[in-house]
Amino acid sequence: MQRRKLVQRHKFSPSRAAFWWLLVSYVGVSSMSYSEIRAAETPEITKLELTNALAGWINTGISLEVGDPFQVDARGMWDAEGLILAPRHVLWYRVSEDGTARNFPSDDLSAVSEASGELEIAIRPPSFYWFDKQGTFPPEILEAPEVAVSFTLEIRQSGALHSARQSEAGENSSQNFRHSEDRPPKDFKYLTILGESEVWSGRVVSNEYFVSASLEDDVGIIKMPVNIELSDSMLFSFDWLYHSLPAVAPETSVVGHDYLSIALEFDNGQDLTWMWSKFLAKGTSFTCPLPWWSERETHYVLDSGSDGLGKWKSHSRNILDDYAEAVAGDPPKKIVGIWLIANNLFAKQDASASFRNITLMDEGEQVFSY
Repeated sequence: MQRRKLVQRHKFSPSRAAFWWLLVSYVGVSSMSYSEIRAAETPEITKLELTNALAGWINTGISLEVGDPFQVDARGMWDAEGLILAPRHVLWYRVSEDGTARNFPSDDLSAVSEASGELEIAIRPPSFYWFDKQGTFPPEILEAPEVAVSFTLEIRQSGALHSARQSEAGENSSQNFRHSEDRPPKDFKYLTILGESEVWSGRVVSNEYFVSASLEDDVGIIKMPVNIELSDSMLFSFDWLYHSLPAVAPETSVVGHDYLSIALEFDNGQDLTWMWSKFLAKGTSFTCPLPWWSERETHYVLDSGSDGLGKWKSHSRNILDDYAEAVAGDPPKKIVGIWLIANNLFAKQDASASFRNITLMDEGEQVFSY
């Protein structure tokens, strides 16, 4: 069966990766199999092996109370037709069946239990999203044939975590203080359906607040909720500084869809993102090529190529003019969110960019400033 082929190992192949993402759309989920667990316990430390990517939620047998700290160190990878996925790309956890599902923002998770119950772990396919807080899997996943994956988890509880991580926590706190970084940037939160990551940060430099993304095989979308009435004259202005671009193919393709951008979300469920493209000409607009996103996201290219990388550039766009040019259907009436987007999961080419002076102006009057 084609589903079984997903576990074969390959070097990165654009055609194979594109096939895999389209298969995700066809099945309604991606082909990751959640695993059977083999557990070897030492006092306060549990080791788990996840071997089946479509097993749904796995009960670790670890009981936690509200406020209990725990650490999960995850290692391994999943080769999905050449698309290499690390633990942080697909692992989620919750405490009890009724608990809130949360993702691993990094391969080394440190968390405090929000509820009392048993710790559960799941692999969630990329391009499959939950829309309830518990992370309910549909029957298509749970009844599907197994798909091999290889993740090893080491879970530390309370005392073991305290002794193993106390000095490291102090060091990290000092480091964060020295750099005075906000993670995520102030007033932004990671988009719930994707979960958190370590991509975005904010800090003050020379009395200006910058929001920056540093991409190293990861994805992160942050959102600031707003409620702003649109008008024909409203302008969206911002400065951006791109140091490098992650795409290895035109961003209109699945395998080339690595990019950084700034976006507005509207009350009609659509969002429009403005981006710097490595391959596409200025003024190009296109629908997102990824499943699910293709129904709601459109991209608009403002800068292109390598000329100007490493320098601040300023843009001011008439929102409804760009929307009418790029997006079909009736125009929106409100802006409900400001997004910053970063992804390099496909080709995994490191990239970084910063944004500042994000404003909305209407007939010369400033209605929003960040």
